[in-house]
Amino acid sequence: MTVWDFRIMLNRNPDDDEFDRLFEAGLDDCALVSGRSPYFMCDREADSLMEAILSVLVQLRAVDQLWAVGVQHNDGVTLGDAARRHGGRTQASLRQLAAGQRGPGGFPEPVIEADNISVYSWAEVSDWLRTEMGDDIPQVDRSLALADAAVKLACRARIMHRENEVRRLLEVA
Repeated sequence: MTVWDFRIMLNRNPDDDEFDRLFEAGLDDCALVSGRSPYFMCDREADSLMEAILSVLVQLRAVDQLWAVGVQHNDGVTLGDAARRHGGRTQASLRQLAAGQRGPGGFPEPVIEADNISVYSWAEVSDWLRTEMGDDIPQVDRSLALADAAVKLACRARIMHRENEVRRLLEVA
């Protein structure tokens, strides 16, 4: 098994009694970082990152009215950020690839576009650069981005009291 490191962002700080219940539920491998945006830093042993995240989310249910609001990751990048992470390509090179002016085409679409700023998924961009362009960059586990999106959707559904509708939507999608 592998030990996976990740952060689970919380809707609020647990009090001392709640923290004890969480510890007893199995969150002894997670450290609470309190503050305005509290989170658990987790070092969870599991077969996969998704299993590790899921097991923490299940254990959070030991405390009513405490839930995850996100799984922290740094997946969103501008083309400038992507160039810095890559280390071997410039922002201009990535801009040409994204515009289809160079390369085989099919550069990943932005996940957010607003006010002349495009934000891409680093997991998607790095995978494309590795497979389509042959760039020697490490593979990124896309599980963090997927888990974060799922947790944020569940949180929004909970706040809007529409959990059942979202569950049904996911079953048929």
